[in-house]
Amino acid sequence: MILLKNTQAILKLPNRTVKKQIQLLLTAAGYRDWDIGVCLTGDKAVRQLNAQYRGKDRSTDILSFPFAEAVRPGVLPTPRSEDDKNLGDLFISMRYVNKWCKEHKVDIHERLPVLYAHGICHLLGYDHQDDKDFSVMKRKETKILNKMKEWQAMLEAQEPPPTNPPS
Repeated sequence: MILLKNTQAILKLPNRTVKKQIQLLLTAAGYRDWDIGVCLTGDKAVRQLNAQYRGKDRSTDILSFPFAEAVRPGVLPTPRSEDDKNLGDLFISMRYVNKWCKEHKVDIHERLPVLYAHGICHLLGYDHQDDKDFSVMKRKETKILNKMKEWQAMLEAQEPPPTNPPS
């Protein structure tokens, strides 16, 4: 289950679209039936979490809080119950992301799936502390993003086009 909390007012995002993208990413990562919490929020909340849990008193685009420590990147401990099938939580500062997108001339709708994939990889034990780890994590992100885009295109091709209401 994807628990989505949207407390920001920067961008109107359909919950259905966000959940569909995250579900496709989870499936591509091999964790289809696992739970994840995603909070789309503002700078203040993310800054507070960053200061409290990472000792960095500044905002950032995304924070990831894994439920379990990975055995190795991409491999979580075997769940003992359905309740253990929880990847963790992601917190995204939409103000930070919006500003970054404007500065880099990137569409925010293109950037968000990248951040979801990045956060999921962190929840799965990947990190980017050094160049080798960064390379491994980047490959995993790219792999699950490409799979999501492929499946998304297939799903969109299957949906019938909208019909115009009769005049």
